[in-house]
Amino acid sequence: MANAIKVSVDADKAREILVKSTYTTKDGREVEVQKLEFELIEKKDESKKVVYDSEKFQLVKTHFAVKPQTKEERAAKAETVFVGEGTTLVWKDGGRTNPTPSKAPVNDDLPF
Repeated sequence: MANAIKVSVDADKAREILVKSTYTTKDGREVEVQKLEFELIEKKDESKKVVYDSEKFQLVKTHFAVKPQTKEERAAKAETVFVGEGTTLVWKDGGRTNPTPSKAPVNDDLPF
């Protein structure tokens, strides 16, 4: 099983990453949608921090979320706006696996 990343965004900073866009449906209606857009960036290994450690798994701060920058903002060396973080659930046994084999019936008469 793959590791899961839980992303939390600071509610006060969510307004900064709220993007509105519009599109036209097939029947000609104009629809406006709102979405939160951010970049999730993985931390360097030496910067990752274990925030919870149990016998079976760890919660590790592995990512941070930032407001995307335009080309002009990058050229002007604008300050990065941090809006949240990502925490990864890391299973110590390599994944949540069932140690006993499945008892599902086997049907070998399949046509494919």
